[in-house]
This record gives sequence, structure tokens and C-alpha cells, in this order.
Amino acid sequence: MQQHDNINWAKCALNFIGKFGLSDDYQDWGTIMRQSMLHLKILAAADNVLLIKNEDAITARVIKPGQADSDVLYTDPANVKIFNGGKLPLYYQLPVTGFEPELLELIGSTSSLLVLPVKQLDINSYILISWKETFDFNEDFKEFVSACLNKINERVKLAQTFYSLEELEVRFNAILQTVPQSMVFVDDSGNNSWINGPAAKLFNLTGGNVPPDQLSVAMQQLRNRASNKEEIFKRGMELFKSKDKTVTDWQWIFTEPETFVLNVCCTPTVSQHISGVLWTFEDITRQYLYDENLKELNVQLEEKSRLADQQNKAKSEFLANMSHEIRTPMNGVIGMTSLLRNTELNEEQFDFVESIRLSADTLLEIINEILDFSKIESGKLELEEHPFLIHKIVEETYDLLAVKAHEKDIDLLYMIEPEVPMEVLGDMTRLRQIVVNLVGNAIKFTDQGEILTSIKLASKTGSSYELEFAVKDSGIGIPADKMHKLFNSFSQVDSSTTRKYGGTGLGLAISARLIEKMNGRIWVESEVGKGTTFRFTIQINANTEVKEYKPITLQKDLLGKTALIIDDNFTNLRILKGHCEHWGMQVDTFDNGPDGIAAMANRKYDIVVIDMLMPNMNGMDVAKLIVQKYGNNIPLVLFSSAGHYAAEYKEDLKLFAKVLDKPIKPAYFHKMLLENLSAVPKPERKAPVAAPAPVLTELSTEVKILVAEDNLINQKIVTKAFQNIGYSCDVVANGLEVLTSLKRQSYDIIMMDVQMPEMDGLQATREIIKTYGDNRPFILAMTAGAYDEDKENCLAAGMDDYIIKPFDFDNFYYKFNHWKSKLNKVI
Repeated sequence: MQQHDNINWAKCALNFIGKFGLSDDYQDWGTIMRQSMLHLKILAAADNVLLIKNEDAITARVIKPGQADSDVLYTDPANVKIFNGGKLPLYYQLPVTGFEPELLELIGSTSSLLVLPVKQLDINSYILISWKETFDFNEDFKEFVSACLNKINERVKLAQTFYSLEELEVRFNAILQTVPQSMVFVDDSGNNSWINGPAAKLFNLTGGNVPPDQLSVAMQQLRNRASNKEEIFKRGMELFKSKDKTVTDWQWIFTEPETFVLNVCCTPTVSQHISGVLWTFEDITRQYLYDENLKELNVQLEEKSRLADQQNKAKSEFLANMSHEIRTPMNGVIGMTSLLRNTELNEEQFDFVESIRLSADTLLEIINEILDFSKIESGKLELEEHPFLIHKIVEETYDLLAVKAHEKDIDLLYMIEPEVPMEVLGDMTRLRQIVVNLVGNAIKFTDQGEILTSIKLASKTGSSYELEFAVKDSGIGIPADKMHKLFNSFSQVDSSTTRKYGGTGLGLAISARLIEKMNGRIWVESEVGKGTTFRFTIQINANTEVKEYKPITLQKDLLGKTALIIDDNFTNLRILKGHCEHWGMQVDTFDNGPDGIAAMANRKYDIVVIDMLMPNMNGMDVAKLIVQKYGNNIPLVLFSSAGHYAAEYKEDLKLFAKVLDKPIKPAYFHKMLLENLSAVPKPERKAPVAAPAPVLTELSTEVKILVAEDNLINQKIVTKAFQNIGYSCDVVANGLEVLTSLKRQSYDIIMMDVQMPEMDGLQATREIIKTYGDNRPFILAMTAGAYDEDKENCLAAGMDDYIIKPFDFDNFYYKFNHWKSKLNKVI
């Protein structure tokens, strides 16, 4: 055994540690390990030393002192498994069981072996020191080994830390030097500060580490150049007094020599041992100029919007005043004309009066269109929502326009698909206005043929429906190059159309705006000479409060009944046949009388439906032949237009169990079939005789009526209107006279004009309510104002109801009778 008693191992340990302390520069792991191996070999008087480093699971590298990097030697990692992966030095006196032959070959002829595990982070290696002769591993030597191993691990860890810091510094510099913002870091000690390249340009300094006092002077000089330096100083003081030392969106604005704006942010950076502040300076000049320009544009827009609102308000007030001023004389024209028609007139006089009435109605229609359009343009038109039956839209439209259609011998037809909900929620008045406009236009531009209005389901989501309406005519059609003018305000397809057919050109524009408010759209399909179809959609909700309903078109209560329908209009035949088949009937259709009569010889029918106006043989002649050939046991039904019959046909009406006016209403048609297909024989019908109107001999004084109206013509109209139904009234000219009259005597109903001199109707109403409370008379406003706010103002003042001028006398009498019935007296 080799003896080393004369070696001072403590001194050797200090020697080893001292050699590592001589270098302050970074050394890579390989250099550190080679130096360590060489020093250990010399100090320990060893014969051999080598390093085995595990590269991965299947490769281990063998390194010797003085070996060049190009001389690469590898071994199997299994050779070092015997060392168990520990961290403490291992001492072996060979031979030892378990050593791999390849490992023994690497260390050579050896009696004693020292294994030093060197493990730091991801590095796993072993230094093998060997002696050919037996070596005494005494306690002093082991302390020397431990001190050396600790120093090696410390040196390796320091090298890795140095490398990591250098790597982080490279990354940090690469990131901060490439960002466009100016970055400044100052630690809280006041000894260190750093700036990136953009910040160096901003402060006119050299990038990287900068003396803090130099950086502070540069930042202060930059602040002092700002045009808002007082604001910067104030906010800076708030920043330094705050706890979190954080500020964002702090603008430093410079106006000289040109506009330049910095967005400054300050954020504390705190680690376990070091704290500081990170400043960022971002050039936002372009965005600032955009924002300032946008602010200026917004100010201009607000001013223009204010002026537009003033103009709209002025326009609305002007239109409201014009409405009142126009409607007041119109009320005189229409009212006096209506009263004149009820007097005894010869044929020529009646024709003159009728011409005045038609002209006044046309003028009123134009005024209403202009007012509607102005409401839409000013955004004052609001849609209402209430339940209504969808078929009423078409039926009421046809009722209104049936006379015009009959004058031109045009058939009005309509069809509603079964999937369409029967009752919906929406603005019935405005929807009917759209349909009236489209059907009215169709009648205007159609000289013969038919007009078909249809409603079908386009889509459905829950209780929300998209309905598609279509109005199809057989009129003159519209050229393709003129269609773009259809929905423009005050526009017709061409000037000749305007001269021939008249109109303001507002109807379609108003309809399009209303449809848009109903979340729908409108479009047109047309061919010159063949007709036009206007289609539009609306979004509408079904009335979910209707627990159960069964559309008439889906009922099967006429199952098995047979019907014969004779009509020269194929569309009408298709519609009637469809209705009857939905109700369970068996139907045959013919477009002329002879073929229909001939069919009766081959089949027994429960009912026969005949159109009045057909070529060659009209409905009356067909009915006579049927009765002549088959008797009068089969119910006959006649379809005609608004009850227009020549005198010679009056007696022939007795042939029919029922006479129905066109257009045909499915509900009424269904009811008629049920009534006439029952087993009970029907008594012979007599032509209805109109009852004579009652003759009033004296005026009633049981209802005390006061009329407040400043216009003399309107006074006469209202007075005469009451006289025609048997009532007298007192008349005053303004609100003050109303109050004076109430002091003299009591009244049951006051017909109160709204705009009157000295005291208007609204103020007079308020005074009446204040003075008489619940004992006051009913007050009905008479107003020429057609806007919703006019109605709201009347009701807000306390009036019970209102009547719009020009008067619709049916509505006038209805309102009067309604409030008369509420009086607490027997009339």
C-alpha cells in the first residue's frame, strides 16, 4: 500500500480551491472539468484520471485531461450504473464484484479507485481517479476530496448561472432593442439604469447602461419641452406620492417644432431582492392627430345634428300648422258637401255635388299622404301593437275599394294559406294602409281582368312569423328601366302616367318605409302589358293568448258534400275549389254555363255556385235553365259585384238561396254553405226592401250640447250635423266663452275645438276639470291636428275623446252616441 502520511491534505485542498479562484472570466463546463481533473491528479499523486458524462439514455462520453475536443470516445451508460447515481464520493479497493469489463478497461491497471459524482441541473457525470498501487483513503484524504468536490460543484453552478444570466441578457437586449417603444429601467437604489435604442435616440444618450443622474437630467429636459408640462408635473407628483407607482396613458404633448405626442407608462418591477421602475415612451402622434380630428368632426357633427333637429322641429311644427290650416277649410268643404247631398237636388245638381265630394276626398288623401310621409321622415311615426285577424286586412281593403273595382269590372280575389296564423299582434292600421295602397294602385293601373291578393308563410321561429304578401294585377305593367323610380318620394314611372292616373307618388314610398319598420322588404315583378306583382314581407308575432283556434280553411264540417261552381275567372275557380276541398267537399268547376248545366245530368250536386257576369250566358240565365231542367230543389248561390243589378233581374233574384257580393270572404262563404246545405227547406226569399229613414219632427233637448268652435263654417256644419239626428246645441267661439256658458247653465257634452283665440280648447279643458272635477261634462276634442302628439295632448289635458277634421260623419255620430250612452240619465 502506497503511503501518503507526509502529505498535508488540508493544504492540498486550499491549493485546489486557490487555483479555481485565480480566474474571474466565464469558463465552459468542459474547461472546468479538465482543469479539475488535472489538479486532482497532481495533488492526489494519482496514476490516472478520466471523466464519464452521460449524454443520454444510450450514450456516455469519456473525457481525459489534455484530450482535444475532436478526440471523442464513447461508452455504454450501463458501465456507471454501479455508482447508483449518488452525490457522495465513492471509494473502491479493487477488485470489486459488479464492475463491467469495459469500465475496467477504461480505468486500466488499478488497485484503488475514487469516484466523484459531479451533478448540476441536467449534467450527470463522474470523475474517476485511480492508483495502480493500493491507496489509503484515510479521513484527512476524504475531507480533502469533499472540499474539492464542493468547489467543483460550486464552480460548475457558478458557470451555469453566469451562462444563464448572459443568455437572459442577450434575449433581454434583443427584445428591448427591437420593440418600437422607448424603454427605460431604473432600479430603486439609484445606482443602475438602462435604456434601449429608441430611448437613446429620444434622450440623445448612448444606449445600454446609463448613469442614473445623466438619465434623470435627460428626462427632465424632455418634460420641460412639453407644451403641457404643468399637467405632466401635477400628474408626476401624484405618481410619486401613490403606493403602487403605476401610471398609464400619460400624454406628453409637444407642439414645437411640430406636433409630437408620447404616451408614457410607468410600472414597478419587483423581484425577490431587486426592485425598480420600468418606463415606456410610445410615439402616438398619428393616433393623437386622428383623435383630435375626430373630436373636431364630432363637434361639427353635433352642431349639424343640432341644426338638423331644429330644422326637423321647425318642419314638424310647420306641417302641424299647415295640417290644421288646411284641414279646417277642408272640413268646411267636405262637411257642407255631405250636408248638401242630403237635401233635395235634381240630377245635375247632385252630379255637381258628387264631383265636389270626390275632389275633396282626393285632396284629403293627398294631404294625408304628405303628412304621413313627414311623420316617417322626422321619425315621429311609431307602430302600435294589438291583436287582429289577418284576413280582416284584405277584406276591409276590398270593402273600401270594391266600388272602384266594380266600375272597371275588375274581379277582386284573395287567398290566405292555411299555415298563416289567424290572429296576430301588430299595427293593423298601418298594415292595412300598405295593402290599400298596393291594391288601390293595382285598380288604378288595371283596365280589365283581376287583382289577386295572397298571404303565405315565408318562415317561422317560435311564435314569430315572417309573412309574404303579394298583390298581383293584370294591368299595364312597368318597364324594367323604370322600376328603380317606384319607391322614390314624389316620383311616378313617367310624366304621362302622372297626367293620366294622378297621385303624389308618395304611396309606395310610404309603404316601403312602413314595411321597413316592420322588419320586412318590398320588391316588384312586372312585364309590360301583362301585369305587375308587388310582394312584401313583414315580421309579426302570433297572438299566443289565443289558446286554440281552428282556421276555417282547415275545418272538415262539410265532409262528403258536393258542389258545382261556374265562373269564367280561373283564379276564382281555383280559390273557391281550394276552400271547399279543405272543408271536405267534392267540387267540380266549369268556366261557362252550358258545360256546368250539362254536368248536372251526370252527377247530383248539393249546391250550385254561379258567377253573375260571364260571357255569352250570365248567371241569371244559367239559373233559369237549371230550374227549368232540374227544378228548384238544389240551392243556387249567386256571386255578384256590390249588388248592382239591372231592373229586369230584380224578380230573378228569387231563384237564389243566397246572393253574395264580391270579393268572396271565406268565413262568410263557409257560413252560407252550412246554412244552405242543412236538411231544413228554405222559405222563398223576397227581395229586401230598404226601410225609410225616420223623419224627425222636433229637436231633442234632453242632451245639452255645447259646441266651442271659432270657425263660422265649422259652426254651421256641427250645428247642422246635430240637427240631422234630432239634437240642438249652443255655440261659442273660444274657451273663455265656454267657461262663461258653464256658469250660466250645465251641459252634458262639450264639442271642443282645440285651436281657438283668447283661450284654446286645451286650457279651457284644464280650467273645467279644475273647477268642476267629477261633475264636469264629457269633453270631445275637435282637432285638425293629425299627429299622434295632437291626440296625446288632448287626452293629457283631460279630454275624454277626440274627432279629427275633416269630419267623417259616421265616426262623428258614433263618438257622440258612445258618450251619450254614458250619461247618468234616461235619454
